Order: sequence, then C-alpha cells, then structure tokens
Amino acid sequence: MQFSINRNIKRVKENLAANITEIPEVLQPSYLPSMDGLRAISIIIVLLGHSLIGTWWVNYFPGQIGVDIFFVISGFLITTLLLKEKVKKGNVSLRKFYIRRILRIFPVAYLYLFCLFILNYIFNLHTTLRMFLSAGLYIDNFPIKYGSNWQTGHFWSLSIEEQFYLLFPFILVRRPNKFLLLILFLLISLPFIVVLGRLPLKDYASHFLHDFVLSFTYLLGYGTSSILIGSAVSILLFKKIIVVRSKSTYFLSFIVFMIAILLHVKDLVNWNILIYIFPVLISYTILLNLRNNNFFSIILNHPISVKIGVLSYSLYIWQQLFTYQQPWSGYFRYSDSLVFNLIMLFLVAYASYSFYESKFLNLKKHFKVV
Repeated sequence: MQFSINRNIKRVKENLAANITEIPEVLQPSYLPSMDGLRAISIIIVLLGHSLIGTWWVNYFPGQIGVDIFFVISGFLITTLLLKEKVKKGNVSLRKFYIRRILRIFPVAYLYLFCLFILNYIFNLHTTLRMFLSAGLYIDNFPIKYGSNWQTGHFWSLSIEEQFYLLFPFILVRRPNKFLLLILFLLISLPFIVVLGRLPLKDYASHFLHDFVLSFTYLLGYGTSSILIGSAVSILLFKKIIVVRSKSTYFLSFIVFMIAILLHVKDLVNWNILIYIFPVLISYTILLNLRNNNFFSIILNHPISVKIGVLSYSLYIWQQLFTYQQPWSGYFRYSDSLVFNLIMLFLVAYASYSFYESKFLNLKKHFKVV
C-alpha cells in the first residue's frame, strides 16, 4: 500500500491536538500534475454525461460523477494550499486568497453569461433575468422558483464551491482542529439534514422555517460533503495521521478509482452512504497518485491529460452550450452533430483560456503566496 494510517492511538491523539508545523514531503512540490490529469477525467465524464442525455447511455456516464470528483479535488487542493501558506508564512492572507479565487472563477463565468445574454436575444432561449441573477450571484443551488434552466444549470456546482470557500476558510486557517471537528459534525449530520429538507414541513410549519431548512439542505446536502472529505484528508496528511509511503502497488489506484465509478454508476449503495464512500475512494486515489509511480499516474500525467485538465474549468463553463440543447440546433447543417459541437467546444474553451482567462491568471500570480 502506498500510504498508511497511523494506528497508534496515543500518537494519533497527540498529532490531532498538535499544531501543524511542517509540510508533508509529498506535498512540497508547487505543482501536482496528477491533479490536472484527474481533472481531465472528471471533465470528460461531464461531457459524456451531458452529451448523452436523452439516450440510454447516460445511465452509464452520469455527469454528476465528474462534478463530485471536482469537488473532492477542490477540497483537497485548496486546503493544502492554505495550510502550506500557514506553515511557510505563519499566517494566511485571506484577502489574497479571495482575490485569487475571484480572478480564477469570475472572469470566464461572467464572460459566459454575457455571451449567453446575446444568444438568448438571438435564439430566444427563455433565460430570464432571475436565471441570470441566480447564476451571477452564485446562488443557483438554492431552490429558487424558475431560477435556472439548462444554459445556467451548471452554476449550481460553482455556487456550492463559492459558498463553501466564502464561509469555511476563516475556521480552517485559524483553528484547523476545530475545523476537523466541524467536518465530523457536518458529515454525521448530513443525512439527517437532507431527510429533514425533504420532509413536507410547509404542511406543519411556517413557510419561513421550511425555506430555511431547505436552503440549509441545498447548502450542505449536494456536493459539500465531497469538498469536506477532500479537505479533511489534506488536514490529516499535514497532521501525519495519514502518511504516504514510497512503496507502490502498481494497479491499486486505478482499481480504487474504477470501484468508485462503478458504485456511483450502478447505484450499488444507498445515496446516504455513497456521499461518504465515493469521496473517500476518490481521496484515496489522490493519495495513491501523489508520488506518480503507478499505472494510473502514467495516464494522469500524460501531456494530453494534463492539457485537458488545465482547460477543464473553461470546458466546464462553456460545455453547457455545446453538449445538449444547443441554441443553434436545427439552424444549419451539422448544427446537431455531436462531433461538430464537441470540436467547437474545445476550440472555444482553448480560445477562452489562451486569449482571455490567461490575462487574469497572470494577474493572479501577483497574489500567489506558495
């Protein structure tokens, strides 16, 4: 096995209580190419899932799998970066953190909404002002009546991430131990929160109470658990509860990843269990590929995988126009061709990243700490 969990109870208690004072050797590189490779697989799953909507194949490639992998990666990497900064600098500049987030997330997202506004006028897509506001304010995951359509629907995942990083870093960087306890509490409470949110409380309580509970459900019940588990694994790595070993089991990470996908695709376990098992298995996959010395890491570190991973956020933003319910459907020859639309998607994403997003990414470097 490529990593182990410290089983000495006394040592575990000491490590949990101790402050984080050093960066694990395996996390010291400033860039982990396997993470971009995993992003590439995630976005490919999303593209397949959305392109196959309306066919029986969609049952085997639900796009939700890719989004859930993105959530785990995000929780792991963002926590790692914040903790590395805390160790190296003694504190974390949340101002710089939020500036970096804004420069990475907002520019292309708002460019997309601007282009959608034009397409909405040309093709009459029925995207209302409420839908634009719901997406632009990153509240698309809340149950707002008529607050979303297909063209803005993918902003639900962006909303979950931004709400998470708006709230949780304050606790993480100041009290990592309390943050771990908070994660544990939320993960234990999560099934009850979701069940409570699904109850017809409006029949027994005020609309305000029902909306409050439902909003809390949408904030924590759909994706946040994956971010939390990814974040917790990073903290446990810094606290030496989890230790990555140099010894490699060549096919293990690939097998673990495929088991995670199979469980998600086949619904072999109840959803209330899957929201724990899937992100744990994906976190396990991440850990097993940190040293890049196994079969799966060869795939993840391939230059094509890394390049697609670099473009993954751009692809995710723009794919909603090209994978399903294309605004131009039926207007010209090949307008409904999956091949044509996917080629156009990659061209648009590449152009967006190279000629637009890169300007903000260069600016973002001025606020980089580690």
